[in-house]
Amino acid sequence: MKKSFLLLLLSTSLCTLVAPVSHGADVDGDSSKEDYQRETIDFAADRVTYDPDSGEVIASGDVTLYQDGRVLRADTVTYNEKTGMVKADGKVTIRDRSGNILYVENAELEDSFRDGFIRNVRVLFSDDSRLMAREGERRGHQTIVRNAAYSPCRICLKDGPEHPLWQIRAKKVTHDEEDHIIRYEDVVLEVAGIPVFYTPIFSHPDPTVKYMSGFLVPDIGSSGELGLFAHIPYYVAIDPHRDFTFEPIISSDEGIVAGGTFRQHTGNGQFRINGSFSNVNVRDDNFEKTGDHEIRGHFLTDGKFTLDTFQPFDIGDWQWDYTLHWVSDDTYLRRYYADKSDVLESHARLEWFNGNDYATLGVYGFQGLDEVDDINKTPQALPAMDVNLVSRPLFWNSTLKTNFNSASVYRAEGMDTHRASLGSEWTLPIQGPMGDFYTFSASLRGDVYYNRATDDPDREQYAGEDGTYGRLLPMLALDWRMPFIRLGESTQQIIEPLVSVVVAPNDKNIPEITNEDSRNFEFDENNLFNHNRYNGYDLWEGGTRVNYGVRYSLHSNLFNLQATLGQSYRVDDSEAYPVGSGFDGNLSDFVGRLDVSLGEHLDYVHRFRLDKNSFALRRNEMLVSGGWKWFRANVRYLDLDRDTTDLTGTELLNRQELGMGAEVYVNKKWTVHGSWVQDLLNEKTISYDAGVIYRDECLEFGLRYEQRFTSDRDIAPSKTIHFRFVLKNLG
Repeated sequence: MKKSFLLLLLSTSLCTLVAPVSHGADVDGDSSKEDYQRETIDFAADRVTYDPDSGEVIASGDVTLYQDGRVLRADTVTYNEKTGMVKADGKVTIRDRSGNILYVENAELEDSFRDGFIRNVRVLFSDDSRLMAREGERRGHQTIVRNAAYSPCRICLKDGPEHPLWQIRAKKVTHDEEDHIIRYEDVVLEVAGIPVFYTPIFSHPDPTVKYMSGFLVPDIGSSGELGLFAHIPYYVAIDPHRDFTFEPIISSDEGIVAGGTFRQHTGNGQFRINGSFSNVNVRDDNFEKTGDHEIRGHFLTDGKFTLDTFQPFDIGDWQWDYTLHWVSDDTYLRRYYADKSDVLESHARLEWFNGNDYATLGVYGFQGLDEVDDINKTPQALPAMDVNLVSRPLFWNSTLKTNFNSASVYRAEGMDTHRASLGSEWTLPIQGPMGDFYTFSASLRGDVYYNRATDDPDREQYAGEDGTYGRLLPMLALDWRMPFIRLGESTQQIIEPLVSVVVAPNDKNIPEITNEDSRNFEFDENNLFNHNRYNGYDLWEGGTRVNYGVRYSLHSNLFNLQATLGQSYRVDDSEAYPVGSGFDGNLSDFVGRLDVSLGEHLDYVHRFRLDKNSFALRRNEMLVSGGWKWFRANVRYLDLDRDTTDLTGTELLNRQELGMGAEVYVNKKWTVHGSWVQDLLNEKTISYDAGVIYRDECLEFGLRYEQRFTSDRDIAPSKTIHFRFVLKNLG
């Protein structure tokens, strides 16, 4: 039966089993002196004996000592109250406050079992990494061992001793529990038992450290554009709320790109600042160096903050965020950072949330990165506002939604547009006696426009006329659906016909109004039942029309299936839609979607649009992904056929593309992957890549080859090799 230390204290008066702990206090008016108080060591054991002559307390049989978050366990512990020494023998373990465990054959310790000698040392850190040595010593918060080896790799002893995949050998290793650093002297790095690197000193943080200054994992490789390159980030931990990462790219053909990222948490939010610059070679249209140099670079800063103290109406939540993004030229980010963005957005925005209500006010700027983009013709929204208010349920469970939206669009040169829109929609849901559902809605929106310099638009087909214009947009709609459900022993089937009738006036898209935000239109299954299928405010879908379709669902233990098919009919076909959109004449094309899922093994998505007359596929988009435990693959196919060669007045283009990707898990550690993208319309390969990754508990290795066949001004087709090598805990 274990005895508590309190009983031992009462029976033997061993009040000397304590240790001094310093506290900052003034003694005789001198603040540099220390005051001490004695801190108790609690322990439990199966048996305890005490020799008053020698002053020894001997605890045996599953002995456990506790003090200040440290725990010592042993078969036998002998404490000498005269010398303050503690001897521990037999399966000795010492666990510190961070969860690191020290295993020793025997130990002689003093001063709260923090100082002393230890033999046959093994340290198991909280992340399962290990430090081993024949002997060492404890000095306060430090463990010092000699002729030691450190490794996070597991060692299999089934068939005898085995070298870890990699380890660090050193003549002296010091682990400091207070600054959480492991320091080495005379260091040799061994891989598979073979020495590959030597350094006189080396250090790294122990597993308890969440962040610390040092090098991060580099990205090393070779490409046709940059030559040999190395991206070597260095992390600087400024304080718990701020850090900086220096991120240079060093290349043999293009020199050095200097970059970095600063981050800070402010308490009510966080922000970051990222940027880079370089003095690089100027290249001609044949990608050859001209001998001249130019400064290129980019700048990015963004942040998001709550406004808890900003409550002007004492209602809802407020926050604000910003993004400022600038790049010196169109191809810089693609060339040096593989960033495929075609437009950069900058904004400053204030937002308000209150239940279902939402409002935002902001300014927005854009920088286009396509060759045809002209910064002087690029629209900037200065400012834009959106307010959405939703009422609580009214009579008959109806709701009223009110929306106000405005935007002032400026260009450095050319057309400017100012618009304000105010609208409301009343919605009444009704459930019929046969399980059918109706939704009646009535809406009214008013728009006011002021246009200037419309004779100089960015694109001629979107220009209006100078002056002030207004319009009222009334609409009535009735949506109906009636689900039929059939339950089987292990299946559920649902067939749901859907009909939507929309009544609205024609000819509200007058030519005097500019088109800034409704330039892209695609008729598909996602907007089949939308009352207004345009994605902005400048164009409005008018005319009386009927949308109809059917949705089918099948759910079982083995697989799930959902299919949608529908079409739209317009009473008056005078409304004009973009060429090739699938909505010409009274009847639209058929649009649909099929989703099939077989658990985790297969996902199939097929989106399509069928010509209303010939049933030819005008849109054919398929995505298949899936696999088994050792294999995953995906296939993507896209075919957009506009059924016309005259694409004037539309942003839509014909496309035909095929992409494939796969990952093969050879075993738990090795993975082989690859992908391929083909432009079927022009019969050429866009890109392909292949690589291999090795990953275990202590090491990660990756090698990837990529070839790109596209070009964009100074970006030539190129071959790139990426190499990645990571030693756990070392970067």
